[in-house]
Formats: sequence, structure tokens, C-alpha cells
Amino acid sequence: MKFALFILASWTEPDASAQSRIYGEAVEQIQYAEELGFDSVWIAEHHSSRYGIFPSLMPILTYVAAKTKKIRIGAGVSVLPFHNPIFLAEESAMMDVLSGGRLEFGVGRGSTAYEYGNFQIDFDSRDARSQEALDIILGLWTTPRFSYHGKFYQVDEVTLAPSPVQKPHPPVFLAVSRTPASVDVAVSRDLPILTSFSTPEADNLGLFSLYAERCAAAGKPPNIERMPYFRFVYLSEDEKEGREYPRESLTWIRDLGGFRRTLTHGEEINVDLEHWRRTRPVDPPSYESELETTAY
Repeated sequence: MKFALFILASWTEPDASAQSRIYGEAVEQIQYAEELGFDSVWIAEHHSSRYGIFPSLMPILTYVAAKTKKIRIGAGVSVLPFHNPIFLAEESAMMDVLSGGRLEFGVGRGSTAYEYGNFQIDFDSRDARSQEALDIILGLWTTPRFSYHGKFYQVDEVTLAPSPVQKPHPPVFLAVSRTPASVDVAVSRDLPILTSFSTPEADNLGLFSLYAERCAAAGKPPNIERMPYFRFVYLSEDEKEGREYPRESLTWIRDLGGFRRTLTHGEEINVDLEHWRRTRPVDPPSYESELETTAY
């Protein structure tokens, strides 16, 4: 088993001056994880959100590469419809070069409607846009004078420079939701899957089982051992303290994540989370239930 660190860089304080500190602490955690022998770090992309304040992954991944020596560095994940695929292919290739071939390239379609609204992109087009963008990125990474003509993107004889260090390209992982369709896409592309740390364990294990079944039906090895599995983890020498100390943090991240899923337009940063907690139509699972289903 290999161990990884997942970085959200949540901005819990309303004070903008805290943002610089959050960035600095994230990098310090990654450096310490490398010292401890962690295999990889994954950083999440979010927009106009206190949930995570890394809106652009390649700059921070490249910065982390400069501050470390051997830990692998993952996009967890790049939301494909929010980026020009040629530019993302270039940026990620450059990051792979500068890091000495340490990029892990996680991609997804995103699931938050208000982020699509802010970018003025049709939320219902996210699947098709993501598939076209991934076609283009993989094509540019591996094919000189690459061309592509889709519904959303057009590429005419483009040769990428620089090209990735890892051949034929950096490892690619596909974020999957709870629907079988996303698993089918991963299997059809021979891509390992990424599941969410906030999804209950039983649901995530169900996705892995479904992936293995679909691979077997297609005559492909599942390679489950290649797939990251993210969970909330808090270590303590005292069991009671270990269960109680994360309460505030886990409750905050769960509640803000729940609010974001209900938001179809506008912004989330200035939301009164306490008001939403009082007025939400359905109460979430208890903290104790969360410990049993999403944390260790």
C-alpha cells in the first residue's frame, strides 16, 4: 500500500489575509509528507469557493514540484470544461517536464452548477465537453500535427511543445460519480478511477466493484491497485480524543459541501453557513455516522 495526501486548502476564516497562510501551510504539509515517505499528493481545483482556494492547478503543482524532490504530484482533479484543452495540455506537459516526470493527471467534469454558471458554460454540456477535451489532451501529448474536430473544440495540426517527460503520457485518472455511466467511460478508455473522499465507503467500494466487473466483461485487467482511495483520517493515541477532535472540521467541510451542491448560481464565499444549517430541508447524517462511513 502507498500513502497519499489530499489537499483542499479550505478557507474557513472570512479574513482574506488568511489565504496566504493557507497556501503556505499546504506546501509545508506536502514537504513534511515527502519527508515521511508519502508516495503522492493530490490537490483539488475549485472556483469562487471557501471549500478550496486553488482555482488553477498547474501553477500550484509546479510550485510544489520546485519545493520537493520525489513525491508524485497529482491534479485532483482538473475540471476539463473550465479550461481550453490545448492550453491545459501545454501547461500539464510543462509541469511534467519541470517536475522530472512526477505528474499524476486526474480529470473530471465537475459537479457544481454554480461554477458552470460563473463561467457561462451550459451545465448539461459537461459530459460531452469533458470527453472532447480529454481526446484533445491525449492526442496532443502523443501525436505531432494533431487535429480534432468536435462539437465544442477544433484543433488544426497543432504540435505540442513541450511534450511530457512520461511516455506515452503522464498517468491519467478519471473522477467518477455514483452513476454507472462514468465507470463505463473509464473502462472504455482504459483509465483508472478516482472516487470522492466525501462519498460513503460502501458507495465507493461499489464503484470499484462495478469497475472490476466492467473490466472483466471487456476482457481487461482492472488494475485496482493503481487507484487512489481517499478518506478522512485523523491519528491520535487516545481513541476518544481521536473521534472527537475532528468534529468541527469534518462538520464544516460536510456542510459547506452540501450547500455547494444546492447552489445553481451566484457565489458561495459569502454564504451564511449557520443560516443554511437552520433552514436546509433535510438534515445530513450525524457526525458519528460520518465517522463510520467516510473517516478513519
